[in-house]
Amino acid sequence: MSKASVTHEGNNLYMQSPEVLEQMTRPNLSIPMFELLKGVPFATVHATGMAENNGKKVSSLRKLRVAFKGVEEASKMDTTESS
Repeated sequence: MSKASVTHEGNNLYMQSPEVLEQMTRPNLSIPMFELLKGVPFATVHATGMAENNGKKVSSLRKLRVAFKGVEEASKMDTTESS
């Protein structure tokens, strides 16, 4: 996925565009993800960007489950949910 933007629970963690949002969220690139997610042991983030499908660039949305290694509660994350 190229030119990805990342959100969590409606909060823009990093946005590629428009330029004003990229400038506002750029400082988040130097902050550890665990801090951006307010120290929760596991969470779902959404990444949007461009992907290639049969040689064509298409808009893509991915739901990513994040679990932090070494955080005890992360082992309780439900990985079977398909929504």
